[in-house]
Amino acid sequence: MKVFHVLNHFLPQQIAGTEVYVRALVKCLMEAATVEEVKVVIPNYGSNKNNYYVYDGIPVIQYAEPSIADRLLIMDKRKPDGLDSFVNLLNSEKPAIVHFHEMAGSNGVSYHHVTAAKNSGAKVLMTFHLAANTCRTGTLLYKEKDFCNGVIDEHKCTACHLHSAGYGNLTPFLLPLSVFLYKMKIDTTNWDSRAGTALGGVFTTHLFQERFNTLVQHCDKVVVLTAWYKDVLLANGVPAGKIIYIPQALPYDAKPVITGTYKNGHSVKLVFLGRISPFKGLHLLIDALRFFSEEEISLDIYGQAQDKVYEEQCRHQTKEKKNIHWKGVLSQAEVVPALMQYDALCLCSTLSEMSPLVIQEAFAAGIPVIASNVYGNAEQIVHDQNGLLFRFKDVGSLKDQLERCLRDPFLLPGLRQNIKAPHAFMETANAYYALYKSLLN
Repeated sequence: MKVFHVLNHFLPQQIAGTEVYVRALVKCLMEAATVEEVKVVIPNYGSNKNNYYVYDGIPVIQYAEPSIADRLLIMDKRKPDGLDSFVNLLNSEKPAIVHFHEMAGSNGVSYHHVTAAKNSGAKVLMTFHLAANTCRTGTLLYKEKDFCNGVIDEHKCTACHLHSAGYGNLTPFLLPLSVFLYKMKIDTTNWDSRAGTALGGVFTTHLFQERFNTLVQHCDKVVVLTAWYKDVLLANGVPAGKIIYIPQALPYDAKPVITGTYKNGHSVKLVFLGRISPFKGLHLLIDALRFFSEEEISLDIYGQAQDKVYEEQCRHQTKEKKNIHWKGVLSQAEVVPALMQYDALCLCSTLSEMSPLVIQEAFAAGIPVIASNVYGNAEQIVHDQNGLLFRFKDVGSLKDQLERCLRDPFLLPGLRQNIKAPHAFMETANAYYALYKSLLN
């Protein structure tokens, strides 16, 4: 059995949740010797040659992808130049299974590659690590404000995308005009202008839905990490028999340390760990700490900037605060031991993440999580049992939960008692291996 794991980037060039997950899965499959041959496949951006390297014992193939990301490619008016190289790779290597982990527009891995894999005769599956396959903004928030059910709808999704693209008050005027042009089959996305893109909003939403349907059609199975996203796929018409649920696990070795003996005094030590990005909501936590004295609550911040301007703003807000410390970036091996030094982790997501890994890391360290009440967080955290939930984007609601921690010295220790250790990733790998075998049989 030869298995390809296909994604847009891999270690060490990019370190993010999907890359770490794939690395763990491949290592487990290799160490258990359940799969005879397993390789990671990614585009070799900007090059007309294939490249090969080994990372942590994992063979990686970079297929030639010289495409320039111009408007025609972004709008799916032409296929990526590297698609032929990908097809040639499939024909020469002949993998039994091609396992996709992410989709992208432009010159990344796309539904064209899924179709090619299916046409090669391989069994094809896709693991959904992000909600972006059913949400044009990737947030599952309607106009950045209300929760969305994730069902692709030409009117609703177009209105939301126009809003997120900065059209704001123009959306009520642009949407009906876009609907009219769509019904008249006038595709303004062919215009090389911002106006053409806006007026072609319904066209692009229709294309988005077609891409999703093509993806699902050409996959033998699709894997979800969460129960809530399974419901989203079902609502979008994906057959129940095609969906496999393999829950999130901690994708690296970390000995879980579950303790319940710690008792707070008159202060709370918080930790933030994650990308320094508006999506992670660090600004909400900084804002909430204004309501407490420096002696009552302290905060250590770990993470790498994804948005330099945003990071500078957060640093400026905290530069006079003696209780807020910027601690830099932790290596993977340092994460769980570092988290064990705190009373709770705070995760202020401003969108619905699929299944944040940092929650599993906090549970491995034996500390509860105070998080915004969005889909990905709420599936792992039970309010007042193993953590606390507050209304997303609501500083006042976050302040109330922090105040509870401060005023009730038994709250956080009680939550620690109910924390369960994360699943071992070998369980995840075994579930995938069983799936591979069922596909081939």
